[in-house]
Order: sequence, then structure tokens, then C-alpha cells
Amino acid sequence: MNLVGALRRSFFAFPNNFQKLWEKTKKKIKEKREFLRKTSFRPNRFFHIVVIQKLITVNT
Repeated sequence: MNLVGALRRSFFAFPNNFQKLWEKTKKKIKEKREFLRKTSFRPNRFFHIVVIQKLITVNT
């Protein structure tokens, strides 16, 4: 194989590898976003339940 053939092959392989890396990164970001979306209000719900329970026990 000559130098031009080797350079051409590596030139076309680089964008493909970059695209795969970008797709992996996008997938991880999407997974984190989904996780945060599902769990965003749960700590607040727990806090409100504890506060309401405490108010009920103090008033009785």
C-alpha cells in the first residue's frame, strides 16, 4: 500500500470514529436526562410527606 492510500483510509476512518464517539456521548446524555426527569420530584414529595406528618403529630 502506498502513502496516499494509507492517508485516504485514515482520513475517512477519522470522521466515522468521531461520529461513533458523538453518538455514545449523546446516548449517555439522554440516559442522564431521563433519569433526572423521572427522579426530580421524589425528594420534594418525601420532604412534604415528612413535614405534613410532623405537623399532624404536633397538633394532636
